[in-house]
Amino acid sequence: MKGRRKTVIFAVILILASFVYLVFLGMKEGSMYYLEVPEFFSRLDDLGGQKVRVNGAIVPGSVNYDTGSMKLTFFLKDKEMEDSPQLKVVYKGSPPDLLEQEGVTLVAEGSYNSKTGVFEAGQLLVKCPSKYEKKEGEE
Repeated sequence: MKGRRKTVIFAVILILASFVYLVFLGMKEGSMYYLEVPEFFSRLDDLGGQKVRVNGAIVPGSVNYDTGSMKLTFFLKDKEMEDSPQLKVVYKGSPPDLLEQEGVTLVAEGSYNSKTGVFEAGQLLVKCPSKYEKKEGEE
């Protein structure tokens, strides 16, 4: 009877330890810096090759998609600042549908390659402008 009790206690401890480990992994993967383009450049040395999310507006005319290699390149800048630094982003895969619209903001998730000076995105999240916001001058 004591041997069976020890086995059950060991199994419960093993299951709890596995659960805590999986929760820790999920939190680590889900917690990621979310930065604007100027803030990203100011914290570049601290971030290293860490995975981050960078939010910015697509620079008009900078979108280039090579259908053969499925490589998308474009530049992001701060949507509020005119003289914002520009971040070159490279993404492999199909481009999002709303990418070509004027004034689109985007969140690129990935890491910065300091050797090439390029942000290598693994995922792109396009923020579409709301059709329901009041236009300037409307009451």
